[in-house]
Amino acid sequence: MKKPIAFLISLLFVLGFAHSFGQTVDDYKQLDKYIEKYAGEFNMPGFAIGLVKNGEVVFEHAYGYKNTETKDKVDENTLFGIASCSKAFTAACISILVDRGQLHWDDKVVDVLPGFKLSDPEITANITVEDILAHRSGFETFDGDLIWYGTQRSAEEVVRRIRYREMPYGLREKFGYSNLMFITAGEVIKSVTGIPWTEFVKENILDKIDMDLSTTSNKGFGNNEDAAWPHIDGKPMDFINYDNISSAGAINSSVADMMQWLKLMLGKGVYNGDTIFTKSSYYHLVSPQTLLNGGRAETPGGTHFAAYGQGWFLKDYQGMKVIYHGGGLPGFHSKVVLVPEDSLAYVILANQLSAMIPAIDKKVLDFFLKEKDTTDWAAKYLKYEKIQKQQKQSLKEKWEKLAEQRVKNTKPSLGLEKYAGEYNDKMYGDAKVEFVDNELYLTLIPTAKLLNSKLGHWHFDTFKIKFADPFLPPGFVTFSFNSEGEITGFKIDMDAPDFHFGKLDFVKK
Repeated sequence: MKKPIAFLISLLFVLGFAHSFGQTVDDYKQLDKYIEKYAGEFNMPGFAIGLVKNGEVVFEHAYGYKNTETKDKVDENTLFGIASCSKAFTAACISILVDRGQLHWDDKVVDVLPGFKLSDPEITANITVEDILAHRSGFETFDGDLIWYGTQRSAEEVVRRIRYREMPYGLREKFGYSNLMFITAGEVIKSVTGIPWTEFVKENILDKIDMDLSTTSNKGFGNNEDAAWPHIDGKPMDFINYDNISSAGAINSSVADMMQWLKLMLGKGVYNGDTIFTKSSYYHLVSPQTLLNGGRAETPGGTHFAAYGQGWFLKDYQGMKVIYHGGGLPGFHSKVVLVPEDSLAYVILANQLSAMIPAIDKKVLDFFLKEKDTTDWAAKYLKYEKIQKQQKQSLKEKWEKLAEQRVKNTKPSLGLEKYAGEYNDKMYGDAKVEFVDNELYLTLIPTAKLLNSKLGHWHFDTFKIKFADPFLPPGFVTFSFNSEGEITGFKIDMDAPDFHFGKLDFVKK
């Protein structure tokens, strides 16, 4: 059942806030105008925001379109992919199991998840449930994400393949944001309870706090009237299924539904009088576990300390503890923020990756926590985004420079047909190079729809590629040979910081 629209709350209610800076109806109207103005200047397809103060929804607005081609408007019930904001739900699921005595924070993963294995035997033997939720496993940030991205692999298969990724750090040595470890957490839940994470989170959180519209899959979203379409540069793109990222980022939700999640978190695990998880578990979730770089800590009113808890980032701002998490996937961007000391929480959802999300995040924090809200964050971030767009536009210039460095009048070591064949990377899986009409084509089999490209000869045994995925930039493929002049494999060189293509090592079968 759809939830009723809840725009600005009445004047009497707003004036009743127990806040030292006392926002009024006019203040909220100004905030609405501010967001609407910059949603246009940032060329946002769709954008939605909701605020909870003192346990009540005080602001719930939607802007723009679910799909810029159909012009269907976003409303408070529109579903967005919340991406990594799903991680806090998974950590809360673990806390429920801890409350029930079915699991402990310091349980070894290998003891509760049969067959779990990492490349480092010592880490395999000692990594705990708490470790995998605190991003201190020994992986680099985003390491191994190519296992799941755009593939049809199950979460179980994704976790099985983790063992082939080398661990660059020791256990608890360094923060490394790991989707793989949160996918593992979902498999821990399944192992302990006998039911998949998708069912557990629905039965124990979503259903219990009236998140009626929220889902754990975007299958069929192209025909879902409530769904926002993902966009890149203002244009809708096809949905990418994220079922296999599951507990790390598969939840889809609306601003109206997320208000219930915010109320639960501000209630420290209690929702409408019902205890979903204990206050003890709440404080464990939002207590520092892994230290992060807080910056210079010299800017007045800035952040002095930063950390990661269990599914939540933590920092200080204006003398208060801020608990937050962001989420980003091709075409979706989200932010969830809690300031318990101010009885404040809010969520921002958008169907395009944009600097507007952190800009409005900072604007809202200042709106509530600073006596004089004078910084025009959106204007600052708009300049940043324009620079980013200019850098994208300069990609052509980058390739022109690369073309100047290209060694001219070279040719491949062998006839093109010799490069055709089947290749394999142990972690990622199979790839094939095909020789068709005197041209070479590369397809990475698990992600065939997105990761396929013509191989255009660059120089020597290096070829230029541009995968079908619009999210990825161009790159290179370079083939290797043994001492007998036979092709042994290839490597991919691509400037894609979210994915570690350079760690893949395809060996010819």
